[in-house]
Amino acid sequence: MGWRDSAAILMGEGKNRLTLPTWLTLTRIFMLPILVLFLLQGSAFARQIAGAIFALAALTDWLDGYLARTRGLVSPLGEILDPLADKLLIMAALLPLVAIGRADSWVVGILLGREFLVTALRAVALRHGLVVAANKIGKTKMGLEVSAIILLILDWLPPSGTILLWIAMFVAVISGVDYFRKIVSKLA
Repeated sequence: MGWRDSAAILMGEGKNRLTLPTWLTLTRIFMLPILVLFLLQGSAFARQIAGAIFALAALTDWLDGYLARTRGLVSPLGEILDPLADKLLIMAALLPLVAIGRADSWVVGILLGREFLVTALRAVALRHGLVVAANKIGKTKMGLEVSAIILLILDWLPPSGTILLWIAMFVAVISGVDYFRKIVSKLA
């Protein structure tokens, strides 16, 4: 793909134009540095802004998926970018939360390790022509992570954010095993 093809996609030309869901995904990615900046500021006001940014980014995740499915706007680029944006969103929130002492590093390590493992498994499956869609367990994990992160950022109802993050970790492990099992059985 040359620069003209890339420009055509970004400008909304041709069959490969960016759809609204893909624009929402890109917006989520561009929000991440601002999220990290406010998370690391440390003041209560900065945490409130970070919480609002994170909640808005999580809302775009739900909205882009909803629009893609209900309006037939699923695109190959969106199928690649959306899970990447999800992983970046969670990492952009969890790593600063570890740095400021609001999340346990070992829990975050397991969560992020699961994300890398599932991404690698999906890449292997894709090389063999298999597309592995997100499942209900993975969506539950994401919902738990988002809820936990909002509670941790805003320091609401301690220690509920930590407890939800631990639950998300257990669901993440179950989800990771489920992805592994599905992919291995399809490749065997």
